Amino acid sequence: MAEDIRPVDYVVLAALAERNRLRIVELLSRAPRWVGEIAVELELRQPQVTKHLQTLQHAGLVTMYPLGQRRIYALRREALRELRQWLDAFDTAHPPAEHALERYVTAIASERAQAARNPEWAIGRRIRLQRQLPAPVSDVWAHWTSAALVRQWWSPEHFDVAECDIDPVPGGRLEITMRAPDGGRYPSRGHFLTVTPPQRLRFELSHLAADEAPVFTAIHDLRLTDHGQRTQLNLAIRVTAASPAAPAAIAGIQPGWEQLLSKLTRTLTRGTQHRPAAGKP
Repeated sequence: MAEDIRPVDYVVLAALAERNRLRIVELLSRAPRWVGEIAVELELRQPQVTKHLQTLQHAGLVTMYPLGQRRIYALRREALRELRQWLDAFDTAHPPAEHALERYVTAIASERAQAARNPEWAIGRRIRLQRQLPAPVSDVWAHWTSAALVRQWWSPEHFDVAECDIDPVPGGRLEITMRAPDGGRYPSRGHFLTVTPPQRLRFELSHLAADEAPVFTAIHDLRLTDHGQRTQLNLAIRVTAASPAAPAAIAGIQPGWEQLLSKLTRTLTRGTQHRPAAGKP
C-alpha cells in the first residue's frame, strides 16, 4: 500500500530527470570516467559535463576521486539500489480499488453503447445484493431508518453524507445528499413505499443531476432476516426510469451499493465491539 512505500529523495529524481545527466549515469554504469572522457563520449563541452557531474554528486549518484590532475567519477550504486527498492514497491498486484475502477470504466462503455441503441435500455434492470451482517436485526433496521445512523454509512468510500432526511413511514420522505472530497454534492430524493419493522423496507429513490432533474429512478426492496446476533440482508433494486445522462450512474449501481454495504458492515462491527457483553453493565 502507498503508506508502506518508503519515500525516495526527490533530489535523486530531479538529477536523473535531465537527459544529459541520465546519459552520464548510463555511461558511468559501464566504467568510471574522467571529465574529459565523458565530454568526448557524449559530445558535450567540458564545463557542461562538470556542472552535470556536480549535480549528480550532490544527489549522491556519483562520487569523485582526485587522481593527480584528473578527477575520476564513478557511479554510487547504493543510491541506485535505493531507487530500485522504491520503484519495486510499485511493482505489486493491483489493489482492489484499481480493479474496481477498471471494471467501472468498462461497464460505462457498455451502458453507453446500449443506450445509443435503445433509449429505454435500463428500464427494468434488476440488481440483487446479499450480506451477512454482524449485528441483531434491530440494530440493522435502525441503521436504515435513523438519519443519524444513516449518515455513518450511506456514502461510497471517501465520500460523506452532507444532508439526510428520513421519515420511515409509507409515503414518508427519503432524502440523502452525498458529498465528494472536492465538495461536489450528489443528491437523491424519494419516498418509502412499504415499512414493516424490522423486516422490510421498500422505497423509491431518484438520483438527481445538478439541475435537480432525475438521472435515474429505482425501487429498492430491502429484506432483513433475523439470525440472533447476525442478520441476513437481501436488497433487490429495479430501475424504473433512466435519462440519456444515466449510463455512468447505471453502471455504478452495483459497485456503489457494494461499497455502501461494506461501509455498513464496518459500522455495525464497530458498534458490536463497543457493546457490553450480555450480563455486563
